[in-house]
Amino acid sequence: MVIKYLGGPWIGMTYMSCQYMCPPVFNGIRSLMVDNIRINMLVGGGFQDQDYVDISDGVNECGLMAQKLTFTNGANLVDEKDARKVQLEAFEFVHYVLGNFASIAEIEAHLSQIELMSNANSNHKNGGAELHFSLTDLTGRTVVIEPSTNPLKVIDNPMGIVTNMPNFERQLAKLEDYMEFSDDFKTGHIKPGTFHVTTGKLGGKKSPLGGFSPSQRFVRAAYVKELADQPTNESQALSLTFGVLDTVTVPKSMAHRPTYTVYRAATSAQDLTYYYQAADQAQVSSLRLTPELMQTKEVRVFTSANIWQAKELN
Repeated sequence: MVIKYLGGPWIGMTYMSCQYMCPPVFNGIRSLMVDNIRINMLVGGGFQDQDYVDISDGVNECGLMAQKLTFTNGANLVDEKDARKVQLEAFEFVHYVLGNFASIAEIEAHLSQIELMSNANSNHKNGGAELHFSLTDLTGRTVVIEPSTNPLKVIDNPMGIVTNMPNFERQLAKLEDYMEFSDDFKTGHIKPGTFHVTTGKLGGKKSPLGGFSPSQRFVRAAYVKELADQPTNESQALSLTFGVLDTVTVPKSMAHRPTYTVYRAATSAQDLTYYYQAADQAQVSSLRLTPELMQTKEVRVFTSANIWQAKELN
């Protein structure tokens, strides 16, 4: 997760129940977002202001996982208010879908009713409205939802990698310089959850560069993931996930770039667990959406010290 921290109390790992009231910022009409929320959620990074919570990623009790990423110069946002629509600022989208839907198919069925709004007529001017979203559900299907069109555009993403660049299809096309896609991938017949979508043949292909632009991170993460052995259990999958994240973690360097990696996270749809590691931590923390936790009606914040500490053996 690479973001520009804009201020506000940092949340870290947080549980939010379906009872939590958080009015949408765009028009303040509570019924659009809050009265419909029906699913308990487990969420991760973000920050809390006086009247709303800004969620970056998370998993809900149905195994639907969502994440937001910046999407500069690619969004086609709506200006005018429309009481017939669910109108949200872009940062509210993750909160809304995790609180209302169990699967990507459910989201697709209702996507024509959801609009992402500009700041032109918003009750609050938060800025930074250009975001796109990565979602995965229990079927193994992964999609990117882009605000490049209205209604929002859904793009299947069996590769499972996405960064901050607009025009996801163009990013996929660039990967052909580095790897060879399988025939099933090329024809759109690859099964959801397929781990390798390339042939593994690298003859005559380029090697990824070591920079930290969104495009370079996209290529490098996809390249490392496709060369790795397929995990056979969750422990191996988590080890590989954080290993891939290591290759694209952006160091703090305020003299050269305004963004850096604030935290890394992974989610498990099967056991509803969120794994979190702040940038300055050596240890990964986890939080599971248990039946006991889902009985809680208020927001619960689980803190984890953001310090690097070794385990002393003597």
